[in-house]
Formats: sequence, structure tokens, C-alpha cells
Amino acid sequence: MKQVIFLMMLLFCALYGCTKQEIEVFSTDDAGIYFQSQSVSSYGSSENYTDSMSFSFASVEASMESVIVYAPVRTMGKVRNYDRPFKVIVDKERTTAIEGVHYEVNLDTLYVPAGESRANVPVRLLRAADLVNKTVTLVLRLQDNEHFVCYLEEYKNTNSYTATGELISGVTYSFSVNEMYTEPQYWAFFGGFYFGDWTPRKYLIVNAVCGLSPEDWENAGLPGSKVSFGRFGFFTKLVQAYLQEQADAGTPERNPDGSFIQLAQGYEVDYSQYE
Repeated sequence: MKQVIFLMMLLFCALYGCTKQEIEVFSTDDAGIYFQSQSVSSYGSSENYTDSMSFSFASVEASMESVIVYAPVRTMGKVRNYDRPFKVIVDKERTTAIEGVHYEVNLDTLYVPAGESRANVPVRLLRAADLVNKTVTLVLRLQDNEHFVCYLEEYKNTNSYTATGELISGVTYSFSVNEMYTEPQYWAFFGGFYFGDWTPRKYLIVNAVCGLSPEDWENAGLPGSKVSFGRFGFFTKLVQAYLQEQADAGTPERNPDGSFIQLAQGYEVDYSQYE
């Protein structure tokens, strides 16, 4: 009986063809790499993943000229007992940020440390003057090298089995950066009588010279707040002295459109040497 079955199998292969199919598998020696930023859901029962982050310099002190942020990298496969370099490039087609103006990054010395399955790509974001008027984007892209393969082009943004989730990228990580402000309500009510019309650049100068923060403006007029109507005269004189000093030194403060930073009537800065 066994001989009959064997002969029938040979006949079937002869008639219809029996070919060996190559099936791709993730072998134990393979190593994958992908971007992933993690956060735990508010319920604590699942993780959420992202492939990007947004940062605004409006959220930090006016004296802070740069910040360091990170693109987190994860690996698949065995952990090794030696450092493993990985490759990242700037995706120039999708990047609007300018290197040296909006960011600094060293992509030549990246590696996953021995015994680890994760690493970070550090990026220094720079507080460029034009960020008060626009948002720029920096996109990093992983590439294959001799240690890692970018298997995970896309994946679900949550580890919850039941959630549908949207697909995010495993090979790119994006930073969106700006320093956009809105005119504080207290400035709109009273500031114009002293500082003149609000502009983002003037707002930053007032804060830097007077030691104020966006939070101080949010709490303006409340008991104990640094910002109050009674202190505007003192603040304006400080700002006027600073602006005049800059103008006299040949480095006048300007708005992004090139216009001079000017204060309200009675506190004007003398820019006559530039006329």
C-alpha cells in the first residue's frame, strides 16, 4: 500500500510539477532596526508609539539658545556583546530645517552599545530667529548597513491587540520645530501704551531684558505676578535702554521683516543714524 501511495505522488509531481518555494524567514542571525518613541496609555494597560515629536522654543526660557532632543531607536534579533554601528541620514526631500541654522547633528558615530537593544540619535535644535514665524521640519531616515536591516517600514501605533491603530513609520523620525507666540491678553489691554504694537521679536526682547516668562504673562495682573500695569513704566525704561545701547553699537534689534524694534510714544528709541 505504501508503494502505491509513493508511486501516486511521483505521478502527481510528473503531471503537475513539484517545485521548491523559497520562503523568507527572520533567521536567528538577522538584526533589524527601527525608530520608536513609546508612551504608556492613560489607562496603563497598553503602549502607544510615535514616529515624530514637536518642539516649541516658546515653552522654554528666553535665554536658552538650543536644546538636545532624541530620536529613539530599537532593534530586533539577538543582543550582541559588541557595539554595533547603525546608519542614519537626513531625508533632504522632506526636511525644511537648515543645518547650522535650525539644527546640528552628528550621524557618523551612531551605534547600539554592547549588550543593548536600543539607542538614541541626539539632535541639537537651535533657536533661530525665523522660528517665530514658521515651523520647520527635520526628518531622519534609517538605512541598512552590515549590522542592521530596516525590515519594519510601517507598524501599528499601539501594542493593543484589539485596537485598529494608525500606521507609523519604522524608518523615519520627524522633528517639527517653531517658536510661535500669540499676543498675551494683558499686553493687548495695556502693553501697547508702553511697549507699542506687539511683535514676536519684541515680546522675546521684553521677556529677556525684564526676566519674564510666558507663564508670567498668563498670570498677569494677579496678586504676586511679575507682570502688572504698575510695573510697565519700569519695564519699558529697561527695554528702551537696551534697545538704544544696541542701536548705538551698530547692532540694532529688528523684526524678521527688517523693521526696527520700536516702543510707544514717550519711550522711542533713536534710530536716526540709520536713516
